[in-house]
Amino acid sequence: MDERAVETISPARPGEIVAVVDGTPVVSFREVVARLRAEYPHEDPVHIEGVVLREWDAFSAGRPLVVPTAVEDGAREILDQPRV
Repeated sequence: MDERAVETISPARPGEIVAVVDGTPVVSFREVVARLRAEYPHEDPVHIEGVVLREWDAFSAGRPLVVPTAVEDGAREILDQPRV
């Protein structure tokens, strides 16, 4: 499987999948939290975010499906440094 495979789905509308990465449909964290806050208005927003983060951790087993491009830039800076 090509780890760089990203299929974007356009146009993205609220509540819809925005991309498929390595065969996995993905949506924005912010969008998920917003939908759950609307669906569970009496729950503390911090609790909702915590639940989503725990579910992400359980689903992903700690390996990120996507990372911000700045993560790659930071890794490159570290790898460019001479080893001591």
